[in-house]
This record gives sequence, structure tokens and C-alpha cells, in this order.
Amino acid sequence: MAKSCNQKSKILYLEKMLNESAGGKPITMQEILSTLEEHGIRAERKSIYDDMETLREFGMEIQYKRGREGGYYLERSADPEIQQGKSVQEEKKTEATETVKTEVVKTVAPEIPVKGEKELKFLCRNSVKEKIFDTFGKDISCKAKGSDNFLVVVQTEPDEKFYGWLTSMGRTVHIVKPKKVAIAYRDYLKSIARDYKGIEK
Repeated sequence: MAKSCNQKSKILYLEKMLNESAGGKPITMQEILSTLEEHGIRAERKSIYDDMETLREFGMEIQYKRGREGGYYLERSADPEIQQGKSVQEEKKTEATETVKTEVVKTVAPEIPVKGEKELKFLCRNSVKEKIFDTFGKDISCKAKGSDNFLVVVQTEPDEKFYGWLTSMGRTVHIVKPKKVAIAYRDYLKSIARDYKGIEK
């Protein structure tokens, strides 16, 4: 998607929306995208997730409420340690609820073109569950793998667009099966690395 000329203002508008949500109604992803669109800013969901993480690292207590009336909101507390404790407890409670489902199901990624029906199994970090749900649909079931990871199976074609998405996930998503696809992805990364060979610091 082409970037609009107001991209540099995007995170500022996002911060403004979150500040306005403090103590009030959470804002949904669609509301965020619509509001940005009204200001001439076109944004993708992934970029919003990245901006949320940036604002969290900056010190904003951004929370996420699930459900029909859920969304993102800024929770302020007079005692940062108490607030941090609440946030950790809520995240653990959410993860415990989501990992109750134990079956691994097949699904199709709506934003990744499907040119075939190859079955891929991923090992994902719990920290990226929202991103996985947003990409592959919230109706998928997960199988817990240890205390920090979960498994999911999808049917899609591992083309360059898929590899691009996988690269954006960094080390939080790994291809478990088939091994041929994992090797092909490794070669894809090597080919990109060769383009930057010889660049000095």
C-alpha cells in the first residue's frame, strides 16, 4: 500500500486517540483506521501494531479489551507498579483462556493470496497472538506449546508475499512443517542478505 504524505503524523494521531480513550470507551482497530483516513493517512493494521509497541516502549500503558465492545485504551494509574501488575495478570488470564482450545485447525490467510493449498505449520510466540488472529482470522484454534508458544496450521501458497509477511514477524513465527518450505524461506533470506553484502558500517 502506498504511503500517504502524512505518515509521520500517524503515531501522533494514534497517541491522541489513546489519550482520549483513557477512562472511557476503548477504540477499535477499525475506528483507528477510519480516523486516520479522515486525516488523510492510509495505514495498515500491521503498522498500527508496530506503533502501539513503540508507544508502549515509550511508557504509555496501552491495554486491549477483548469482546464486542473491546478495543485499545489507555489506562492511567497513580501507582505505576500496581498498574503494571494488573496488566501482567490480565495478559496471563487472556492467554490461559485462549490456550484452552487444544485442536490445531486449518485456515486460509485473508491478506495472503492463496495460489494453492499447501499446509504449513507455525510455531508462534504468545506475544503475537493478536497479529496471527488478525492475519488468519479470530476463529482459529491454537494448541499450546510450552508456556510461551503455540502451534497453528494454515493452508496457503508460500510465495514472496508470504515470505515478506513472515519476515515482518521476525523471530516470533517459525515454520515447523514442511521442511522444504522452511529451507526455501531460509534461501530467500540469504538472497536478500547477499544484496547487502559488502556494505560497511
